[in-house]
Amino acid sequence: MKFASHIAIGVRDLDRSLVFYRDLLGMTVIRDATNEPPANELYAPGVGSTRRREIMLRLADDQNNDQLFIAISQSDELADNAPLDLGQIGIHHVGFWVDDVVRLADRLRAGGAEVVSVKDTVGTGYGESADQKMRAMFVKDPDGTILQFDERVHA
Repeated sequence: MKFASHIAIGVRDLDRSLVFYRDLLGMTVIRDATNEPPANELYAPGVGSTRRREIMLRLADDQNNDQLFIAISQSDELADNAPLDLGQIGIHHVGFWVDDVVRLADRLRAGGAEVVSVKDTVGTGYGESADQKMRAMFVKDPDGTILQFDERVHA
Protein backbone atom coordinates (compact mmCIF):
# COMPACT_ATOMS: atom_id res chain seq x y z
CA MET A 1 0.00 0.00 0.00
CA LYS A 2 1.08 3.56 -0.63
CA PHE A 3 -1.48 5.99 0.77
CA ALA A 4 -5.16 6.07 1.51
CA SER A 5 -6.99 7.21 -1.61
CA HIS A 6 -9.92 8.80 0.23
CA ILE A 7 -12.13 8.82 3.28
CA ALA A 8 -15.88 8.56 2.62
CA ILE A 9 -18.22 10.02 5.23
CA GLY A 10 -21.98 9.71 5.03
CA VAL A 11 -23.84 12.80 6.26
CA ARG A 12 -27.46 13.80 6.96
CA ASP A 13 -27.31 17.32 5.50
CA LEU A 14 -24.75 17.75 2.74
CA ASP A 15 -24.94 21.54 2.62
CA ARG A 16 -24.38 21.85 6.39
CA SER A 17 -21.44 19.42 6.24
CA LEU A 18 -19.99 21.26 3.25
CA VAL A 19 -19.70 24.41 5.38
CA PHE A 20 -17.69 22.42 7.95
CA TYR A 21 -15.33 20.64 5.55
CA ARG A 22 -14.93 23.38 2.92
CA ASP A 23 -15.22 26.59 4.92
CA LEU A 24 -13.96 25.66 8.39
CA LEU A 25 -11.32 23.08 7.44
CA GLY A 26 -10.31 24.98 4.29
CA MET A 27 -10.80 22.18 1.76
CA THR A 28 -11.57 22.72 -1.93
CA VAL A 29 -14.43 21.03 -3.78
CA ILE A 30 -13.02 19.01 -6.68
CA ARG A 31 -16.22 17.15 -7.65
CA ASP A 32 -19.95 17.47 -6.92
CA ALA A 33 -22.06 14.75 -8.51
CA THR A 34 -25.02 12.47 -7.99
CA ASN A 35 -24.58 8.77 -8.60
CA GLU A 36 -26.58 5.60 -8.16
CA PRO A 37 -24.36 2.52 -7.96
CA PRO A 38 -25.99 -0.90 -8.24
CA ALA A 39 -27.12 -2.38 -4.92
CA ASN A 40 -24.88 -5.20 -3.71
CA GLU A 41 -23.63 -6.79 -0.48
CA LEU A 42 -22.05 -3.48 0.60
CA TYR A 43 -25.52 -2.05 1.28
CA ALA A 44 -27.96 -2.97 4.04
CA PRO A 45 -30.47 -5.66 3.06
CA GLY A 46 -33.59 -4.24 1.45
CA VAL A 47 -32.09 -0.83 0.66
CA GLY A 48 -34.61 1.06 -1.42
CA SER A 49 -32.24 3.47 -3.15
CA THR A 50 -28.48 3.70 -3.56
CA ARG A 51 -28.75 7.17 -5.11
CA ARG A 52 -26.60 9.77 -3.38
CA ARG A 53 -25.06 13.17 -3.93
CA GLU A 54 -21.33 13.10 -3.30
CA ILE A 55 -18.88 15.97 -2.90
CA MET A 56 -15.16 15.29 -3.04
CA LEU A 57 -12.83 17.73 -1.30
CA ARG A 58 -9.06 18.16 -1.30
CA LEU A 59 -6.82 20.36 0.80
CA ALA A 60 -6.60 23.74 -0.92
CA ASP A 61 -2.79 23.77 -1.13
CA ASP A 62 -2.48 20.12 -2.16
CA GLN A 63 -1.49 19.61 -5.80
CA ASN A 64 -0.21 16.04 -5.33
CA ASN A 65 -2.74 13.53 -6.68
CA ASP A 66 -1.54 10.87 -4.22
CA GLN A 67 -2.67 12.93 -1.24
CA LEU A 68 -5.78 12.00 0.67
CA PHE A 69 -9.11 13.59 -0.02
CA ILE A 70 -12.47 13.37 1.73
CA ALA A 71 -15.74 12.44 0.05
CA ILE A 72 -18.92 13.45 1.87
CA SER A 73 -22.22 12.07 0.62
CA GLN A 74 -25.89 12.23 1.44
CA SER A 75 -28.05 9.28 0.43
CA ASP A 76 -31.59 9.72 -0.80
CA GLU A 77 -32.53 7.05 1.75
CA LEU A 78 -31.06 8.33 5.02
CA ALA A 79 -29.92 5.84 7.65
CA ASP A 80 -31.03 6.32 11.25
CA ASN A 81 -27.74 5.36 12.92
CA ALA A 82 -25.34 7.56 14.87
CA PRO A 83 -21.58 7.70 14.16
CA LEU A 84 -19.38 5.41 16.24
CA ASP A 85 -17.90 6.58 19.52
CA LEU A 86 -14.30 5.93 20.57
CA GLY A 87 -13.89 2.33 21.67
CA GLN A 88 -16.58 0.86 19.41
CA ILE A 89 -15.91 -1.72 16.70
CA GLY A 90 -15.30 -0.17 13.30
CA ILE A 91 -13.60 3.02 12.23
CA HIS A 92 -14.47 5.43 15.03
CA HIS A 93 -12.24 8.35 14.02
CA VAL A 94 -9.69 9.51 11.47
CA GLY A 95 -6.56 11.54 12.29
CA PHE A 96 -4.86 14.22 10.20
CA TRP A 97 -1.53 16.01 10.57
CA VAL A 98 -1.76 19.80 10.81
CA ASP A 99 0.75 22.58 11.44
CA ASP A 100 -1.11 24.37 14.24
CA VAL A 101 -3.77 22.62 16.32
CA VAL A 102 -4.54 25.67 18.47
CA ARG A 103 -5.13 27.93 15.46
CA LEU A 104 -7.37 25.30 13.86
CA ALA A 105 -9.29 24.80 17.13
CA ASP A 106 -9.92 28.54 17.36
CA ARG A 107 -11.17 28.66 13.76
CA LEU A 108 -13.46 25.66 14.31
CA ARG A 109 -14.91 27.04 17.54
CA ALA A 110 -15.52 30.42 15.89
CA GLY A 111 -17.45 28.59 13.18
CA GLY A 112 -19.60 26.76 15.73
CA ALA A 113 -17.92 23.34 15.54
CA GLU A 114 -17.83 21.05 18.57
CA VAL A 115 -14.18 20.85 19.66
CA VAL A 116 -14.17 18.02 22.20
CA SER A 117 -10.61 18.33 23.47
CA VAL A 118 -7.17 19.79 22.83
CA LYS A 119 -4.32 18.18 24.72
CA ASP A 120 -0.54 18.07 24.82
CA THR A 121 1.01 14.63 24.65
CA VAL A 122 4.15 12.85 23.41
CA GLY A 123 5.00 10.90 20.28
CA THR A 124 4.86 7.35 21.64
CA GLY A 125 1.20 7.01 20.66
CA TYR A 126 2.16 8.00 17.11
CA GLY A 127 5.08 5.61 16.69
CA GLU A 128 7.55 8.38 17.48
CA SER A 129 9.86 8.99 20.42
CA ALA A 130 8.70 9.93 23.90
CA ASP A 131 10.80 13.10 23.46
CA GLN A 132 8.65 14.29 20.55
CA LYS A 133 6.11 16.75 21.92
CA MET A 134 2.69 16.48 20.30
CA ARG A 135 -0.63 18.29 20.45
CA ALA A 136 -3.90 16.56 19.59
CA MET A 137 -7.44 17.81 19.07
CA PHE A 138 -10.66 15.85 18.76
CA VAL A 139 -13.61 17.52 17.03
CA LYS A 140 -17.01 16.31 15.87
CA ASP A 141 -18.35 17.19 12.44
CA PRO A 142 -21.99 18.34 12.17
CA ASP A 143 -23.24 14.72 12.35
CA GLY A 144 -20.97 13.73 15.24
CA THR A 145 -18.28 11.92 13.22
CA ILE A 146 -15.04 12.20 15.21
CA LEU A 147 -11.98 13.73 13.55
CA GLN A 148 -8.56 14.04 15.19
CA PHE A 149 -5.96 16.67 14.27
CA ASP A 150 -2.34 16.17 15.38
CA GLU A 151 0.64 18.50 15.47
CA ARG A 152 4.32 17.79 16.08
CA VAL A 153 5.30 20.58 18.47
CA HIS A 154 8.78 21.98 17.93
CA ALA A 155 10.23 23.99 20.79
